[in-house]
This record gives sequence, C-alpha cells and structure tokens, in this order.
Amino acid sequence: MQNIDTKIKIIFEVIVAILSTILGEFWFLFVFLLGLNVIDYITGILKAKYLKKETSKKAMKGFIKKFLIWVLIMLGFGLGLTFKQVGEIINIKLDFMISIGWFILIHCIVNELRSILENIVELDRGHLVPNWLINGLEVTHNMVDKRAEKVVENLKNKDNQWNK
Repeated sequence: MQNIDTKIKIIFEVIVAILSTILGEFWFLFVFLLGLNVIDYITGILKAKYLKKETSKKAMKGFIKKFLIWVLIMLGFGLGLTFKQVGEIINIKLDFMISIGWFILIHCIVNELRSILENIVELDRGHLVPNWLINGLEVTHNMVDKRAEKVVENLKNKDNQWNK
C-alpha cells in the first residue's frame, strides 16, 4: 500500500513540476480554469438533459467554446510576450502587455464560474446558489473589465503625450 502511495505522490510531483515549467509559478490558475471548463461542460450537459434540449450539435458547440477559451488565452499571453520582446528589441518598454493574458485569464475564470452557477440554478430552480454569490461574480466581472479599460485608457493617454 505504501508503494502505491509513493508512486502516486511521485506522479503528482512530476505533473506539478511539468506544469510549473510550462506555465510558470501560477500554473494552478490554468489548472483551475481547466477544471472549471470540465465542470461547466458537465453541468451544461446535465442541464440540457434535464430540460430535454440535448443535441450533439449543442454539445459540440460547448466543446468548441472551451477550445476557443484556451485559444484566446494563448493569444493573450502570446501577444503580451511578443510585444514585450519586440519592445526590448526596439527599445520601447512594453512589459505591461503581459497583463493582456492575465486579464483574459481572470475574465475566463469568472465567466466559467458564472456559467456553472447558471447551470446549477436551472437544474436546482435556484435553491442552492445564493444571490450574493451570483451578484459577487457580476461585480468581479465588472471590476476586471473596468480595470482593463483603465489600463488601455492610460496607455492611450501616454501614447498621445508621445505624439505631441
């Protein structure tokens, strides 16, 4: 029994090491989002069965949506890293562009949580999910959007100062 526990522990440590190497010190946020993707997909299927609206077309659409979330995240971080590197080459400080990926990531996490809660509300007729949780996620979503807009607005203002 101890041998199995040791093997499981080693496998877990190897997975964490690989994820840390690939995704950096915040790998757990990406794993968390992946878990939310799976939960949202499952609760969406359950909701469709419950409402008798299940179709393979809707299931495929849900799967494609999850895939596109990851494409969006890769684009966000890819753009951020690309602009940062190009900025270093042309001697313009563009480190802030990394925040694009982080804003996209948190936006996707909040949206997945909201979608899961919507599915649970429809399955349970709203008894399990407290309103404050739904409202709190809405507030969080709005805060992230406002912060991202503020960052972009500050960049526009700085760009306008450079062009004067």
